Amino acid sequence: MPKIPAEKICIIRTSAVGDTVHALAMVNGLRKGYPKAHLTWVLQTVPYEMVKHQPNVDRFVTFNRKAGVRDWLGLIRRLRSERFDLAVIPQVSAKVSLIALWTPSTVKLGFDRSRSRELHWLVTNQKIPPRPMGHVQDQFFEFLDFLEIEDYPKTWDFRFTNQERRWQESFFAGFNRSVIGFVIASAHREKEWPAAYYAEAVDYVDNELGCQPLLIGGPSPRERRIAEDIRARCRSNPPAALEKPIRHTMLQLEGCRLVVAPDTGPLHIAVAMGVPTVGLYGYSNPKRCGPYAFQDLLIDCYNEPGEEHAPITRRTKPGRMQKIDPKAVIDKIQYGLQRYGHRVTAQGCCQGSSEGV
Repeated sequence: MPKIPAEKICIIRTSAVGDTVHALAMVNGLRKGYPKAHLTWVLQTVPYEMVKHQPNVDRFVTFNRKAGVRDWLGLIRRLRSERFDLAVIPQVSAKVSLIALWTPSTVKLGFDRSRSRELHWLVTNQKIPPRPMGHVQDQFFEFLDFLEIEDYPKTWDFRFTNQERRWQESFFAGFNRSVIGFVIASAHREKEWPAAYYAEAVDYVDNELGCQPLLIGGPSPRERRIAEDIRARCRSNPPAALEKPIRHTMLQLEGCRLVVAPDTGPLHIAVAMGVPTVGLYGYSNPKRCGPYAFQDLLIDCYNEPGEEHAPITRRTKPGRMQKIDPKAVIDKIQYGLQRYGHRVTAQGCCQGSSEGV
């Protein structure tokens, strides 16, 4: 039995694509510990699209952080109308503290004081024990450890509808080669790899490895400019999948035989779906926010030789992404293709789950 009995549980983890991936694994672990509890997840609209078909969540409460006062008051009214036994709050931000403040719950479980900021300490009444900083995913699992949930699965298990699977099959039917995806942008420009380096790796994948390169990103004008810059530098003509629905991006990532990505949400999505992923890290510390699997494919230009056992910090190092040599990335791509064999993709049977609607 978990440490804290609960029949109604509220998870407040509202935003960030990568952290929604991490939160999903925690939610699946919560379900292991509380098989009969009613689980409510409070989150923003884009993260909701990622997880909306997950069977381990009974109800989602969504909101738009850019909405007006009326929408925020509506969210508060919805939460105040209920009473939870346990609220799990693995996020420290002012908006989450405000939501937690107005969420009636007997227990509000948050981070220890050393990892608390923006009123998080004041709106929680129980805290997980302090630990040295580790990987972000493991910090989510600390909540399960505190609740004494044993043998919980470390799984993500994204779910897709049959209609989405048909879209995925149609998308990949246009390619007659194994697809290698290149995630081209991040929310923080210092995390991005130079366009000229992408072009060199893309051309090698196309001309030397005989695979189909695919540029993957979002629909923003900046990402379109990045894609155009990369394509202008290529001898080949890689297609660009700059889809707006994030679930289409997820399906494109899943259908790739291998993905190359900097520190950004799609990297964590790909890893969670079991896609071999070459992680490009220089600005941020991969020990804290790197890929949770496929460590053998990681390119780490953040940590210097001899820093293997240094304490993990949030410190960033601008200018380091330019130190990642395209040849090193090409070597990792070749290694990944050999190490992980022929991955069955959307042309055949995908790894993720489907559910009919």
